[in-house]
Amino acid sequence: MRGLAAVVALLLVGCPTGSPAPDPPDVFPDDDDSEIDDDDSAIDDDDQVLDDDDQVVDDDDVIDDDDSAVDPDCPEGVICVDQLPFEHSGDTLLAPFDDFDSYSCAPSVDESGPELVFRVDVPQDGFLSAGVADAEGVDVDVHLLWDRDADACVDRGHHNAAADVEAGTWWIVVDTWVDASGAEMAGEFTLQVGLWAPPTGDCSTESGWLDRVGDGGVPLEMPATGPIVMEAHLVTVDDGYGALASDPWPQSIDENIEVHHAVSQAATGFVMHRTQPWAPQEGCEFGQAAHYHKLPVLDEGWYVNMYWADRPDAGTRMILSDGLGRAVVVAAGYETGPGNLDNVGGTTEEVHHYFGTGHLDELTLGFAVDQTLPLGPISCL
Repeated sequence: MRGLAAVVALLLVGCPTGSPAPDPPDVFPDDDDSEIDDDDSAIDDDDQVLDDDDQVVDDDDVIDDDDSAVDPDCPEGVICVDQLPFEHSGDTLLAPFDDFDSYSCAPSVDESGPELVFRVDVPQDGFLSAGVADAEGVDVDVHLLWDRDADACVDRGHHNAAADVEAGTWWIVVDTWVDASGAEMAGEFTLQVGLWAPPTGDCSTESGWLDRVGDGGVPLEMPATGPIVMEAHLVTVDDGYGALASDPWPQSIDENIEVHHAVSQAATGFVMHRTQPWAPQEGCEFGQAAHYHKLPVLDEGWYVNMYWADRPDAGTRMILSDGLGRAVVVAAGYETGPGNLDNVGGTTEEVHHYFGTGHLDELTLGFAVDQTLPLGPISCL
């Protein structure tokens, strides 16, 4: 089997073979963090249209392109969402509600500032994910509820809230955090919501032994369970730097990283608020993988690495699982690392977000028997 070499290979020369990420933020960073958001939009209540008699009529029913069509059953002040993925730019300073002061999933967090409420009609069972980015000096948090009630909180976070959901009505609340001095951190934000319905497939993995760099002749039994690093992002062929290894690369750890985040989300269809930068330079280029080339976009969104002595072919399917029923098909063969053999491997923040795990949390990794599986979260047969 590819990647299960019998003999430890020599370390790669030139560009370091691993690109472990700097200490990453938690999947759900604390409430003191904030993100820049310059994509503000609002409904102009002064807009007018003419009826058939050329009389001026009120245009109260004209809404943002971001919002769903007018729903006569939509509660007053609530933004009703009937199509996913969904994006909305708003401002909690203009929010119509100030009803929820805290939530059952984080009762000690002060959310007594104003909030915007979204009703989401979920068409099928799947993984519902909401990501919010707030402007500088603003601190709003996102909450996922099974009912319009603060005691119905399923998940929440400063940047992300997500859960496996059944088809039906769900509620998302973007609420304003209040600091210890009583200051309401209200302001502009952008909310994105998406649904991932995992395809079904055979999640069987191969058994064997994997030689790793520096393992002293003691190979790792596969599949393996242990800490999985949260890795930084790698440059793809669609990031605007050219497809060849000799083409330009980012000149800093965060140059155009927000563009990359958007490119990845558009290609994978996996909605979340991404925070990780490019992989560190370490003598190479920022965002450069161990095989030196720019990655296909889908593979980069779901890549995995190990400190293998014999790196498998690019795109080799592996499966990460959490032991709780969730699994993700990941792409191996692009990157080598992390160098600490106490860690089984590393993977993207997208994978960690799906599992609800963070940097160095334990997962199980193995080589997929079925090498035709699609990348991303999967429902195992």
